[in-house]
Amino acid sequence: MTMPDPAPFVEVLEQDQLLAKVIDIVSHQEETPASLAFLGDYSDGELADLLESVTDQYRSPICHNIPIDRGWPILHLLHYETARHVLNLLTEKQIRGLAARVSEIDILTFAEILPNEVVEDYLDHQESLTTEQMQQALRYQDEAVGRYLNSDILRSRPTASVGRVLERLAKIKSREIVAIYSVDAQGEYHGACNMEQLHSVPPEAPLSQILCDVELVNDEEDITKAAQNLNPTTGFAWFPVEKEGKIIGAIAVSILMQRLKERSLEVLASDTAQDEEDLFTPVSVAAKMRAIWLTTNLLTAFLASWVIGLFGDALQQVVALAILMPVVASMGGIAGSQTLAVALRGIALNHLSRSNLRLLLDKELKIAAFNGLLLGALIGLVVSYWFSSVALGGIIFVAIVFNSLAAASSGTVIPFILKQMKIDPAVAGSVILTTVTDVVGFFIFLGLGSLILLN
Repeated sequence: MTMPDPAPFVEVLEQDQLLAKVIDIVSHQEETPASLAFLGDYSDGELADLLESVTDQYRSPICHNIPIDRGWPILHLLHYETARHVLNLLTEKQIRGLAARVSEIDILTFAEILPNEVVEDYLDHQESLTTEQMQQALRYQDEAVGRYLNSDILRSRPTASVGRVLERLAKIKSREIVAIYSVDAQGEYHGACNMEQLHSVPPEAPLSQILCDVELVNDEEDITKAAQNLNPTTGFAWFPVEKEGKIIGAIAVSILMQRLKERSLEVLASDTAQDEEDLFTPVSVAAKMRAIWLTTNLLTAFLASWVIGLFGDALQQVVALAILMPVVASMGGIAGSQTLAVALRGIALNHLSRSNLRLLLDKELKIAAFNGLLLGALIGLVVSYWFSSVALGGIIFVAIVFNSLAAASSGTVIPFILKQMKIDPAVAGSVILTTVTDVVGFFIFLGLGSLILLN
């Protein structure tokens, strides 16, 4: 019987030990220029995982202890929103250090979140041809193929001799040609070839003899869709990019495969929160983002309560409790599902472990308290006016606040416990979460209602 490879488990264990060590140092205010200097001994991937697994309180000292020449490689390994938060934590000196080492791919990838002066200074110091190409690329949407276009290609007629193509390549010294494509007088694409093929035939042979049918990519196509549709096993490192039927450049297979890898991780964590939120998005930002959907859910919850209320004219306070029960259950359920989604994403990407579970729990409880108090007060006012009962408004306010806190706690802890028990949290998590929020919400709401309204 073949034994499983222990390497992945060892790597996860070592990463968890690193995470625990950093949290312990920073939490006990031991962070000095030397206390985290050991981080330089870890790989770019390990440091990227570390930054994904902590809040800004810990990210800042980590960033200050990472050598600036490793900044760009690590940023490229982070999720886009995490990279945004990390860049906001850097000092002016660190930003200047990054700017001194910036490359074309750095600008193209992070143009929207980099300081404007970094992008503008880079373009000002490039040759006119490079600047024009960069500005053209930046006109595309971030996920469009054209954003990652390389214009350093050679176009040649299919009837041209191989020797003539080699002569043209030898004369080009100002830039490195990444791909060779054949087009006719009308600009129609006929195929591609590489240097190995050029040297495999006599110089007098026509270019058409060695052309391969490499697929075209449209410049406006989504890069993820392009990666899914293309065959990367053709032996070519670049795919031709066309615009309105004309070849305008090439896109690297490595870029397409990297995007496909990122997409596979997104699918793995498909039960996640919005793309804009990473595991430790700051509380103020995450609370605002989730409040939008909580408010949307509130409208549907009141609609359900209104329909039930159509049949309650003959009854008074007791029926009012039954009418408002869906509001309490729904608010707790949606708040818990948002927390559960973030926790599941952290588990799927190995960013959530025993070491940083408390950090995530603290963050989620703060968000729950903020949204619970805000929306609970709003609901309480509406209920007080609707049923002409301040007591009923106060009861539902308390119920929603406590149910929000219960939802945040259970949504964070439940998937982690299920993972430890070797139960799939993506399957069982929502079932247990719904039970917890319903039981807690109804117990508090109906319990307070019985004590206050019926006595």
